[in-house]
Amino acid sequence: MIRWLELRRMRRAFRALPEHDRAIFASVRFDDLDYVEAAERHGCSVEEVERVVMRVLLALDGRGAGRRRRE
Repeated sequence: MIRWLELRRMRRAFRALPEHDRAIFASVRFDDLDYVEAAERHGCSVEEVERVVMRVLLALDGRGAGRRRRE
């Protein structure tokens, strides 16, 4: 039950992200592009890809948008 709730929370967090962030993250994680290829595909810098991937990972972990995970 807890895993299901966690997956549900992650799905909601992913859908709440801006489309641009979801697209970049999907390019890296699901299309298996490296950061340079993802930057070229989305017309941004490699640094922006790095920031977006980190932002999405933090959001999925429950630490995005100023939230801190309880230990």
